[in-house]
Amino acid sequence: LVVLAMLAQIPLTDVVVFSSKIAGGFGIALGKKGCVKLKNKWTTPKIDEYIRGDYQSANKDDYLLYNAAQRSLDKTIDALGRHRVEENVERLRSLQQQNDEQCASKVTMPCPEPDDAEKKREHIRLVKESCYFSDIGCGHACTDEVLADYGEKEWASITSSYGQG
Repeated sequence: LVVLAMLAQIPLTDVVVFSSKIAGGFGIALGKKGCVKLKNKWTTPKIDEYIRGDYQSANKDDYLLYNAAQRSLDKTIDALGRHRVEENVERLRSLQQQNDEQCASKVTMPCPEPDDAEKKREHIRLVKESCYFSDIGCGHACTDEVLADYGEKEWASITSSYGQG
């Protein structure tokens, strides 16, 4: 996202998001009604062996494309200035952390839903204020508010590093 922001010359604040799907939390499953518990990623040794073997062989063209894209990204980072990209990665992490810390208690996520009918109606109203649609774009208003304080001075220091090797 940092490289995209630098190439497009847009503020890093425009690529900060409030995550709606965190392992251990809840989310809305496509094609299902209601909320589901999100699980941590895991694999078995047999699945790992398959991915390293047959799966990679069957998808070798995808891996070639991925590796070409990775080399292109590395060249782009070098052209922008690896040090400047790394500085902006740290800035984005800091912005993301500020956003998460300040918005976590202010954003109403669609899941989990309360069982009580009265609380459920209020919950639905708050979700409609917090999210663009379903669990998409949740926290956008809080993110805008938190990052509005980031200031033009910081934005000027970020953009001044664009295009300099």
